Amino acid sequence: GQSYGAEFFFKKRVGKFNGWIGYTLSWTTRSFAGIDNGNTFYARYDRRHDLSVVLIYNLNDHWTFGTVFVYGTGNAITIPTQRYIIEGDIVFDYGPRNGYRMPPYHRADVSVTYTCKRKTLGKKISYQNNWNFSVYNIYNRHNPYFIFFDTEGSVEIGRAHV
Repeated sequence: GQSYGAEFFFKKRVGKFNGWIGYTLSWTTRSFAGIDNGNTFYARYDRRHDLSVVLIYNLNDHWTFGTVFVYGTGNAITIPTQRYIIEGDIVFDYGPRNGYRMPPYHRADVSVTYTCKRKTLGKKISYQNNWNFSVYNIYNRHNPYFIFFDTEGSVEIGRAHV
């Protein structure tokens, strides 16, 4: 197999407003003599684009606001391109190895953190509590992890659905 690409990372750590941006551009291919006639194909986890953006705003000693956005190219998968009925069974004919891309994965999260005043117990013990309120996948994106092909019904009626 082969894998190549580039990664970029920018981070701001000072001030009330900070965060980072990370981006990867890459290609990953595989090749086996016994699979797909030795043709080169994209690896299952070949992810062309991978982006992460994290933004944090420290309003004061008690309140911190944050947001995260992630984006990634969908996984490469092999899907059936045709169906046949052979001796009463539904048989799938598949396309090229990993020749189809799942939809891209992306989501945005937001959070608010309230930091309580530091408390001291005795001379050497102190503690601090944080309350964090987060919403994961704020715009309710449906990110499929896999596609499952199933058959239902009889051979005469059989149909494939996703």
